[in-house]
Amino acid sequence: MQIVDFTLENILVGGLGLLLLPMLYALWRGPTTSDRALALGVIDTLGVLLLTTLSIVARRPIYLDLALLLALFNFLGTLVIARYLERGLLK
Repeated sequence: MQIVDFTLENILVGGLGLLLLPMLYALWRGPTTSDRALALGVIDTLGVLLLTTLSIVARRPIYLDLALLLALFNFLGTLVIARYLERGLLK
C-alpha cells in the first residue's frame, strides 16, 4: 500500500477555510444588501473551490458533481437577489 502525502492540498483546504471567516463577517455585518449578496457569492465560490480541492484529495469524483450543483445554485441565487434589488423589494 502506497502512502501519499497531500500536505499542499491540506494547506490549501485550510487556507480556503480561513478565507471564509472574513466573508462570514461581511455577510453578517454588511452595511447594504448588495454587500451581503456579494459576500454570499464569494462564500459560494470558496465552497466550490473547497469541494473541488477535497475531490482531488479524497479521490472522490462525486464532490465535483456537488461543486457543479453549488455553482449552479450560486448563479441562480445571484440572479434572484439581483432581481429583487432591481425591483426595490430588498433594501
